Amino acid sequence: MNNKSNNVINEVSLNGATASNRNGLWVAVLIMLLGVVLFSLVSNSSVHSEVPLINKKAKLHIAPTATDNIQKIMYLADSEWQSIKHSNFGISPKPHWFKVQIPSNTAKDQRLIEVSFANLDFVDVWFVDQTHEQPVILSQFKSGDDFAFMQREIAHDQFIFAIPDSASTLSLYLRVETQGLINVPIKLWAEEEYIQFIASHRVFIGIFYGFMAAMALINLFLFVTSRNISTLLYAGYVICLAVTLASSQGIAYRFLWPQSTLFQQYATLFFASSMVFFSSSFTARLLDIKNDFHLLYQFYKAIRVVIVVYIVCIFMLPFSVVVSILAPMLLIIMFVIFSSTIYIAFKGNSIAKYLLAAWCSLSFSGLFVLVDSVGWISLKLEPSYLMMVGSAIATLFMALGLAMRFNAQRIAAKQAYIKAGENKHKAMQAKKELMRLQIETKDRLEYAVGERTYELEIAIRELNEANHELERKTAIDALTGVANRRLYDKKVLAEARRSRREKTPLAIAMIDIDDFKSVNDTYGHQCGDEALKHFTGILKECIKRPSDTICRYGGEEFVVILPNTDLEGAAVLMERVRAMTEASQLNCEGEVIKFTVSIGVATRVISADSESELLNAFADKLLYKAKEAGRNQVMSAVF
Repeated sequence: MNNKSNNVINEVSLNGATASNRNGLWVAVLIMLLGVVLFSLVSNSSVHSEVPLINKKAKLHIAPTATDNIQKIMYLADSEWQSIKHSNFGISPKPHWFKVQIPSNTAKDQRLIEVSFANLDFVDVWFVDQTHEQPVILSQFKSGDDFAFMQREIAHDQFIFAIPDSASTLSLYLRVETQGLINVPIKLWAEEEYIQFIASHRVFIGIFYGFMAAMALINLFLFVTSRNISTLLYAGYVICLAVTLASSQGIAYRFLWPQSTLFQQYATLFFASSMVFFSSSFTARLLDIKNDFHLLYQFYKAIRVVIVVYIVCIFMLPFSVVVSILAPMLLIIMFVIFSSTIYIAFKGNSIAKYLLAAWCSLSFSGLFVLVDSVGWISLKLEPSYLMMVGSAIATLFMALGLAMRFNAQRIAAKQAYIKAGENKHKAMQAKKELMRLQIETKDRLEYAVGERTYELEIAIRELNEANHELERKTAIDALTGVANRRLYDKKVLAEARRSRREKTPLAIAMIDIDDFKSVNDTYGHQCGDEALKHFTGILKECIKRPSDTICRYGGEEFVVILPNTDLEGAAVLMERVRAMTEASQLNCEGEVIKFTVSIGVATRVISADSESELLNAFADKLLYKAKEAGRNQVMSAVF
């Protein structure tokens, strides 16, 4: 039976893993084909967008403070300007001036200048007619991320400026100053061409962000229903990646935070680093690095700590510092993730192969955009399109890895179900055997247990009787037969709680036999004991309610607990005790003994457990007042 069950489990595991790997491979091939199709589509769509790029016709001047104004820039000699071949000029705090000639507008159509990099702090533009003896500024504009979005002349994601009509050649002067990357792609558009381009561009943008939103929402719904952390991390990665791209393209500034110039400055850094945090955490969880690769997991923990510290520093350190840290930090992190994913893939983990494909797609698209921006290669492709295609393919590959992980868990659950069935069968067999043994031993055990139970019952009964007798003896004063101090402490606390619960008064009478020492000294301790018994009899004769309790407090001192008794009733009762004691006499060994008592009576409706002790102390004070006032009297008061 065991061999048969093991064969079934192994067959399920082998068939499930083989089918899963085969299906995953087909889906991966389809994702790659989709990437090729998307790349072809964006290549065709980008032909028109590369034609108007005029950076190679422009010249650059990096201005010192002394010449940083348009009036001086216009009169600079040609030797002060340098030719450029690309649009990326790294990170520099200095103002960068660009000069390019705009051909005359023979067709009389509206033309536009576009600076297609959305993350620039200050972008100042002047259109100058230099055909006259003195240059004439026809129009000028100020824009950039340091201005609210609504202040732009043309409400657009990128920086768009209308070229004034002129029959002669114009000079475009462009000043850029920013704390981040200085990337200045300058494009010259005819209005009709730009409208055609932007129509197809918006379609692609809408499809991409709609796809990213759908992937994020699906995984958020999966997290809500399954509570699987991997789906939440994946949704976080997708959201941060989409917002990073939207921020770099100016879309987020336009639609999400158009009035927040401060957040726009840090948004790309914040969401890019957050995206790496979520993706690294997703990778570590999906590949189960914590359980299978303990040393490697420490590196991933360090990555998360570094990213969290960096995110905090984004809003605390100068922007130029944090932006210069971002690139080397991401390179190191990507190296760790790449190398670890390759290592795990070589260990035979098929899910790692899909994640590796995702990272390759995302990294290579970013690398190509970078080398294109610095002029090392010319892709003839809209950079934002390439990044979106790479991001979409990476997102699909990560989703495939997540689906494969779920499928592996499903196969494991199926194996566990079969194993549970086998264990259930074994448990049933064991249960039957156990029942047989129980039946065999039941009769013998019942007889033995019956005998022991009877003996135990007798022993428990005798023990209870002894305990009751002992408790009674320890709670009763041996001489007088009334409750002792120990029982008083329990009884007064119980009556105090009843007073608090029922809101009824509790009275306590402290009684002391006057000059009892002289009785002992005069007649002897035997007569003293008889006097205590005699007085106890007087108390029992006067106090007959079952709820009232007489206690010997110590020596010749007694205390009476009177529940639900007001001050007047308690004082009358104690006055009767005093009078009867004064009128009575005790015959002992041929001697006639007379004595009196002093009594202190206090009452209160108890509101806290501690007040019972305070009430006792107050009654004791009243007792001593009675003695100081001449003895043989009752002092009463409400506490």
